[in-house]
Amino acid sequence: MKILFIQKMNGISGSELYMLQIMPELKRRGYDMEMLIIYPTPGNNNGRFIDYLAEHGIKTHEIYNHHALSPILFYKFYKILKKGKFDLVQANLVHADFLATVTKFWLMRKLKIISVKHGYYPAYQSKYGTDLKYIRRNAYYWIEKFASNIANFNITISKGLYNVFVTGGIVKQSRIKNIYYGLTLTEPIEHQSKVEVPVDPFVLITGRLLDFKGHKYLVKAWANVNKVNPGLKLYLAGSGIYRAELEKQVAQSGLQSSIIFLGHVPNPHPLMEKCLFTVVTSNFEGFGLILLESWLHKKAIVSFDAPAMNEVIEDGKTGLLVKANDTDDLADKINYLYNNPQIAIQYGEAGFEKLNSYYTLKRMADETEEVYHAVYENKQVRLV
Repeated sequence: MKILFIQKMNGISGSELYMLQIMPELKRRGYDMEMLIIYPTPGNNNGRFIDYLAEHGIKTHEIYNHHALSPILFYKFYKILKKGKFDLVQANLVHADFLATVTKFWLMRKLKIISVKHGYYPAYQSKYGTDLKYIRRNAYYWIEKFASNIANFNITISKGLYNVFVTGGIVKQSRIKNIYYGLTLTEPIEHQSKVEVPVDPFVLITGRLLDFKGHKYLVKAWANVNKVNPGLKLYLAGSGIYRAELEKQVAQSGLQSSIIFLGHVPNPHPLMEKCLFTVVTSNFEGFGLILLESWLHKKAIVSFDAPAMNEVIEDGKTGLLVKANDTDDLADKINYLYNNPQIAIQYGEAGFEKLNSYYTLKRMADETEEVYHAVYENKQVRLV
């Protein structure tokens, strides 16, 4: 079976890391795999991604410098499809969904598409969180509804995300299935590390600096953490449009020496290995690979009690769940783990066991492969 993966991307983050694991695994299982990267400007940060796939015998196509509605983009994509004669196309995220399903609708009705949903509209998450009351009020909803119903089948990566698509009325329950991420890394995809690992005790949060990631709540909570445990530092690994506002908040709170902005860190694993534990303050995540990456290094997690973190973390077993957006509770849980290092170690080890018993690449690939064969053979996908 020949499969083409598509994604709009310029660098490696959660969904890209997913592809860098499942595509080589499917290649090892005998599938003929190829990748298509699209991006409206030159993809200057895709080099390592392309090289890694090449190391595993996977060809990458690139289409840059065309906006989402460009006829030239659709023409180039159509040429790749005609030449490649793919049995299946896997579209990842909304831009790939739109490109693939519009092409199917207008030009290639027999094209078989599986759409994998790695998240939902960040602007909606930032404003409404998990409240679906206003979900129909933006174009994103209608694009996803069109794409999800033109695609042959859809996959989500968490039950929280599944609920958005089913309860939100985007797609029928019979046309979608949840398959959790799996993580099996013997070594990081990106070897370079431009950050110096601190010697002092520190807590780590990784991810883009965006509003829905909730860094502002962590900064507010850190004022209380700093009063109780002034020797503990917080490291923020990630870049984004929210950085200036966060730096202003840190300065106004007098926490410049306690909270350190690292910017984009291509390889955060040396930091994860040495941190005491990690923190996640998003009000919604499609999944949140930092959870599995933390457990890979046997680190406990402190997280808001929000999807999909509350699906993955067992409160009081593999980490601690905090009342959503409650900065006092967040500070208390951080102080508790810092002052009880043996419990933090215990949670991290339990998470490591959970990672290796369930959140594995093999389980994820097995479940995805089952969907592929059902769609390819025009059979009903087993939903349970």
